[in-house]
Amino acid sequence: MYYGFPFAVPNIFSGAIAGLVPLFLLNKISTHLTGANDLALEITRGLPYNVTTQMDLALWDTSKQIRSDTISAQSFEKSKPDTLAHDYLNGRLPKTAQKAIANFLQAYGIRGVGEIDIGRPRWNEDPTYIMGVLQSYLQIEDQNLAPDAVFQRGEQAAEGAIAELEAIARGTFGGRVKAKIIRGAARRVRALAGLREYPKFHIVGMMWVIRQALLKSGRELVDAGTLERPDDLFFLYLSELEALAQGEKRDWKNFVSARRASYDKEISRVQIPRLLLSDGRAFYEGLTSGEGDSDTLKGSPVSPGVVEGLVRVVLDPQNANLSPGEILVCQGTDPAWTPLFLAAGGLVMEVGGMMTHGAIVAREYGIPAIVGVHQATTVLENGQRIQVNGSTGEIHLLED
Repeated sequence: MYYGFPFAVPNIFSGAIAGLVPLFLLNKISTHLTGANDLALEITRGLPYNVTTQMDLALWDTSKQIRSDTISAQSFEKSKPDTLAHDYLNGRLPKTAQKAIANFLQAYGIRGVGEIDIGRPRWNEDPTYIMGVLQSYLQIEDQNLAPDAVFQRGEQAAEGAIAELEAIARGTFGGRVKAKIIRGAARRVRALAGLREYPKFHIVGMMWVIRQALLKSGRELVDAGTLERPDDLFFLYLSELEALAQGEKRDWKNFVSARRASYDKEISRVQIPRLLLSDGRAFYEGLTSGEGDSDTLKGSPVSPGVVEGLVRVVLDPQNANLSPGEILVCQGTDPAWTPLFLAAGGLVMEVGGMMTHGAIVAREYGIPAIVGVHQATTVLENGQRIQVNGSTGEIHLLED
């Protein structure tokens, strides 16, 4: 369920902020007491009341329902994601799979890759990505690697980090007071910080309603011969939409055609700028590799831990083909990518920072993560074995 701004602003935004402010305090305390903020970051693992985490675990439950039915499991083993998506939309999947996926999409089908762009399709319209993630989940045989087990270990690790930070504080001057502050701040983080995902979820829900209304109008304009496709409306400015609605005669088809061409050119960019200034300047450089060491790449550490695994470069999550335990290497992520995190062994991104979405969710799931790695998606190759150190920001290229 999602609500409008009159509910979201006083209830959800304020709750999320009340959970994030004590996290900044814990970062300061952890760095002061231990020289690093790793323990503070550990406290955010397995956060409850996070709609994105709940979505990922719901998708895992969907995969378990599919696995429990032989016919459904076989259909996912033999078919490609786009075929499965087509069969689902036409109601032709095996009964168990059809029902399980329908239940998931009823709750989360309003989401999609690049979902803050109202012009991008939602999972309700094209569930190809969801089918690919389900296939990845169905490959997980080791129950210790199951997403619900990973999340439970995260909750336990968070409690351990709280206890460890308290114990360290007690050994310092004013330790009992410091320990009490740590416990109170940590309790507030655990109770409220997960709410930070709700505002966007509600915004995306409202965008879904608006998108459906626009597509309905687009279909009417296609029938009238004004546009070529219903989603042509998303390539017009608001003032142009108003003019179109008022019946103003223009060559709308050529307008859209030119903008689609520009869009297709922009979306094919190989690298996303790390920084864009208001005057149009773009900066692409991330951190460079270690001086004189061609086998080490350097980035910003955002989720502690060390993991070794094979590289899987993903530019489009629709075609991720991520196997359990592989290191997900990408340009950047949004909430729609996070189902992949539950199968990934680690995360490397070209853009992002400590508080970007991919970094936050990686910490919650306990996945070592590094961001700001210059040209990671071109320097690293599929199948290459690497070590990701999410505490130091170093990526070591290993021998096969």
